[in-house]
Parts: sequence; structure tokens; C-alpha cells
Amino acid sequence: MGFIPALRALPSAKLEAVDRDSHPARFRAGAVIRPAGERASAVVLLLSGTVVATHTQPCGGEVWPDRWTGPAIVDKAAVLDGETPSTGLAAITAVTARLLPRIRFMRLLDEEQSVREHVLGQLAKDVMASRQRLSQAVTLPAVAQLAAWLVAQNPTDRVAWRGSQEQLARMLGRSRVTINRALARLTDTGAVRVTDQGIVVVDRSRLDVFSNDC
Repeated sequence: MGFIPALRALPSAKLEAVDRDSHPARFRAGAVIRPAGERASAVVLLLSGTVVATHTQPCGGEVWPDRWTGPAIVDKAAVLDGETPSTGLAAITAVTARLLPRIRFMRLLDEEQSVREHVLGQLAKDVMASRQRLSQAVTLPAVAQLAAWLVAQNPTDRVAWRGSQEQLARMLGRSRVTINRALARLTDTGAVRVTDQGIVVVDRSRLDVFSNDC
């Protein structure tokens, strides 16, 4: 677990204690890790795979307001809040993890400055990223929103999105038809290419132009 960023600075004895106090878990792709409306009794220490926060809209559609790819600590805000969250957690790929009881995670934050500073810093980044996504969702056309989101993905990975277009629509809070049309526009101009592996960024500078098209 030492490769989880928040735990990297812990000495081996402390890592072993976290390992003893947590228990292993595996989830298949599509599995519900925590239903919406269920209190977060444990923090998910994500070792591999990708997990999303799930939210069901009043009209019945599902959106994914957040996403984590291992190694990472999943949904820290819900664990720290201690209340019943309106979002659930689901695995969109096969996932391996360890589940650490909430009370043990809170003690870890209290006792270990390096963990506390990393978690607080990441929470601040998450808040700023959420503000940006919200701003883009309400102010940008679908093509610009999709382009901006693709630009923001890991630039060292040529595949910007490995899931389905339906899943991408959930990430961006749009309908599948809207995202399909926006993706077709970006594909037609040579900015991206859709492959068996996912959406590949072909021309990042062209994507930048689309992302600023208000």
C-alpha cells in the first residue's frame, strides 16, 4: 500500500499496521461498492482499477460526478463528513482494494502529519476541479466541454478515455446522444480518434481550440 500517494511517507511499521487493520476486497466491473444513501463506514484504499461516484437524477438518469483510478484513496470527503452521502460508489473496471474502517482512518489522519497534509491538499484540488467541471457543464457547448475534459486527462497516456461513450456521457452529465455528436465533431476534424482501446488524442492543440470555443 506504500504506493498509494497519501501513504508513501509512512514508515514500514505504520504501513504494516494499516495493512493489519484493513481487509482485502475485490469487485468486478459494474459492481456496486457502496449504494447511495449508505453511510461510509470504511475508506476504500484503491490498489488497482477505477471507481466512480454515482448519482441518480430525478429523471432517472445516472451521472458520475467523480472518478478515482488506483492507487488512490476513494471518496475521502464522504468518509470525513460522516453523514449519509447522496452518492454511491461503483467499480467501472475490475478493482482490488483494501477497506480501512473509518475510525481507523480518522486516527491515521490525527496521528500522521504527512497523511493529513496530503489528504487536505488533495481535497482542495478536488474542490477546484469540481468547480471547473461545473462551470464547463453550465457554460460550454457540449463539443467544448468534451474537448476541455479530454485535454485535462493524463497527457502522457495517448488514450484519454478507455470506457464506453455511455460512461463518458455519465462523467460529463450529458446524454449519450449529445456526447456521440460532440465526439463525431472532434473526430471529423482530426482532433481525436476512436479506437478499440478508447478515445485517442491525435491533435492536442486542436482540442485546445475547441475547448475555448464558447
